[in-house]
Amino acid sequence: MKKALIFLLTVLTVFTLFAGCAGKDGTSDVNTKPGSTNDTQQHDAESDQPGKLSELTKVTVSEFRGISWAPMYIAYQLGYYKDVNLDVELLKIDDGPNCFRGMHAGESDFCILSQEVALKAQEQGMRSTFITTMLDTRYYAFAATSDIKSVADLKGKTVFASTPGSAPYTFCVAVMEEAGLKIGEDVTLVTMDKGAVVAALSKGEVQAAFINADNFKEADNVEGLHYLVDTRKAEDASNYLNSDTFPAEVILCTEKFKNDNPEVVQAFVNATCRGLTWLQENKSEDAANTIADLFSGMKKEVIAEKIDIMKGAFSKTGYISQEGEAAVLDFSMRAGIITKEIPYADIVDMSFVKNAMDAGLVPQNK
Repeated sequence: MKKALIFLLTVLTVFTLFAGCAGKDGTSDVNTKPGSTNDTQQHDAESDQPGKLSELTKVTVSEFRGISWAPMYIAYQLGYYKDVNLDVELLKIDDGPNCFRGMHAGESDFCILSQEVALKAQEQGMRSTFITTMLDTRYYAFAATSDIKSVADLKGKTVFASTPGSAPYTFCVAVMEEAGLKIGEDVTLVTMDKGAVVAALSKGEVQAAFINADNFKEADNVEGLHYLVDTRKAEDASNYLNSDTFPAEVILCTEKFKNDNPEVVQAFVNATCRGLTWLQENKSEDAANTIADLFSGMKKEVIAEKIDIMKGAFSKTGYISQEGEAAVLDFSMRAGIITKEIPYADIVDMSFVKNAMDAGLVPQNK
């Protein structure tokens, strides 16, 4: 009887040990659930990152939720910022200029932006520093209804050119002015929700509009709609950007924040560079699955399509070259945004990206 009891207790003990390792369906749960021993060890290894801060530091990024900054969102969703002891808060604002103003007002530490707004402010004494780029070139287009054969045909017509002061607005105005049109006199500009732009074109409510990765796919499906300018084409990039390298979509901070907090900036750039590398090494569908929670209301397959469209433009290194910056400055001067060149070293600091390269987080710049 005593032996039987000991045997029964032994069986129950063994059963309990295995039950603790089994999932509800009876299959083993070891090494599969987040927080399991192996998963924790793997995360700890990934957490031992170059540039990791000694203590958890909170930073805020003002942003307007665009596909162009997918690498940053990937880094956020995959915990790369946590790996370097950064507690990142994404402060969603309606557009780039307001993100920039908020950062300089002290509402955020970093912001995402197309360069033009910061260049104009720099010339006026509001100093910023570009710490990395998300795109090596710019995919912008100017689409029109079937009756508009050239930009000059827009005289007397209504056009959507995005938010005044923004990079898309500057681009569209530059295209029209180059064709001899005077804004407000020859062409009427209207504002609307970006999600309604293609519908407005298809109904003839506007005769031309700014188009980019957010609505290329939708615009392509509208019969008769065509592109007057499309910088995805080498000839249009050459004509309107004067370069095939145009790193205008950047992440920046104020010059003061960079000078006062170089370790924080380095940690942020390192984590973001990991996001760039991950995007290059994985499928658009996987990237869409990763960031979908941040784009509520947008189907995963739509996000994947947008990322796929942009795949050739995403930077492999995050590095802003002097040649690329010169192209952005040249465009900004031609568009009347700035009146003179801004020295590269006055607004671009690639030392953080170079450190990320040395750490193997992105390829060495070539």
